[in-house]
Amino acid sequence: MISKIHENILNQPGYWVEAINGMLYEAITEYMESHKINRAQMAEYLGISRGRMSQILNDGDINFSIEKLVEIALKVGKYPVIQFEDKETCHQDKQILAAMVKNRKTLKTSKENVLNTLNNILNDKPAGYKS
Repeated sequence: MISKIHENILNQPGYWVEAINGMLYEAITEYMESHKINRAQMAEYLGISRGRMSQILNDGDINFSIEKLVEIALKVGKYPVIQFEDKETCHQDKQILAAMVKNRKTLKTSKENVLNTLNNILNDKPAGYKS
């Protein structure tokens, strides 16, 4: 059985948004490294401004529309596989805990956002609230 705290975290949209942001960040940086291109070149390739590229790489601030997220994923050689799982099934099978661990590993650049989200959850503040 999943703990109440874990369930609270999993029921916050911010947790999942940060997980997706972390995965996209990782895909972008891996692409840049493997193709030996800089931020300006990557921004041009993705069709975004240099300033927006800096926000992504410095702050982990991604939060694109679904269409833009898919477009970027494809440009960096990734298929954006999205799967919806029944909460009860995931809780019973404990698959969600494995996903949490995996997502936490990919969130190294969004650590501050994740910590803020978790803190807000524990203090019953709305998602996206910044103190």
